[in-house]
Amino acid sequence: MKISRRSVLRFSGMAAALLALTGCSGAGSAALGGGVSGWIKKLVDGNAPAASEAGSVAASSEAAASSVAGAASSEAAAALPVYDADVLTGQAHRTNGRIVGVMVNNISNSERQNARPQRGIGSADILIESKVEGGITRLCALFHDANDIPEVGPLRSGRDQFLQLLMPWQALYYHDGESIFCTQFVNVYQYSGLNIGGKNYFNTPIHPHVAHRDSRGRNVAYEHTEFTSGKEIRQAASNAGISLQYPYESTFFRFADYRTDEVNKLSGTPSAKKIHISHSDSYRSELVYGSRSKTYSLSMYDPSKKAYGDTIDELTGKQLTFDNVVVCFANIAAYAGDSHDVQEVQYVQGGQAYLFTHGGVQTGRWEKPHPTHPLKLYTDSGEEMTLNRGKTYLALVDDDEWSSFNYQ
Repeated sequence: MKISRRSVLRFSGMAAALLALTGCSGAGSAALGGGVSGWIKKLVDGNAPAASEAGSVAASSEAAASSVAGAASSEAAAALPVYDADVLTGQAHRTNGRIVGVMVNNISNSERQNARPQRGIGSADILIESKVEGGITRLCALFHDANDIPEVGPLRSGRDQFLQLLMPWQALYYHDGESIFCTQFVNVYQYSGLNIGGKNYFNTPIHPHVAHRDSRGRNVAYEHTEFTSGKEIRQAASNAGISLQYPYESTFFRFADYRTDEVNKLSGTPSAKKIHISHSDSYRSELVYGSRSKTYSLSMYDPSKKAYGDTIDELTGKQLTFDNVVVCFANIAAYAGDSHDVQEVQYVQGGQAYLFTHGGVQTGRWEKPHPTHPLKLYTDSGEEMTLNRGKTYLALVDDDEWSSFNYQ
């Protein structure tokens, strides 16, 4: 029997409906016993196996009861639409836009060397933070559709640890300049067609970015004054002949199912209402859980003020909040040779992972064995972690900062 992709999606939707009806999660489907496999087989084959002519009246009655139950389950499953979630949030599908990752400056060393508060990062679906060089961190703001990107920045140069997270998703990577190591990845994996604002090291084809300057009336260095916007990104993509539509068939993380209003409450796990993350002595983040909003509010340490401050989107004046916080510890160190301390994340090694959501924490492991493979999060028991629908803050943290990491 030939099984089409549409049939697979339909059957997976039916299976999800059965799991929802029985109160089980996808990860715990084994608890349903052998009845599920028989139910699925009946759906695939189109007919239930005939009862033996030598079967007893009791066996016939049991088969009839199973048929009725199967029909009821099939009707419930058929009412559930095919799973079609937004790639970055797990919410019901909104657009067919291509993911856009924009590099955003996060320096805050002095009055002149200061990018905060940034613009537009509160609209990002996923915000990634990682150390880049000299102990400073940089942000990559991921948007599900270029049409929904406001003014964003200050814009900064690309780094391969962010590019490698975007490559499996055929995302547009948008920045002003990049490290030679980033260009190596662009060149080797032939990603120049989706890389805007790169360098032509190794004769790699480049596509110019479109942006504008705004000092915001402050005494700030020129390199921290560049901004872009959805309109400018669309112009740059058009200039490069890049489509901003893409047919995603899976999601960046595994999310609780929007079709059944599933919520991952992390029942039975430790409480985690306050999280402290250290990237270096001067670049640290704190997230505090709000029981009413069920989100985590982000604050960052300001080296110039030697104090923590709310991480604000300058466009809205509001503090950034997230439904999920993911912390991935990794072997992070400067590239060998005269690298000017440009940091390398050893993705192939994997590492310890923490998922914070709904006020709790789940521990496990992350894996990304190849640059073209997506980042995967697994629980200690080996099942894929389930994030709640909504915005996510993803921190890539050096193993050397382990002792400074804590939550309560």
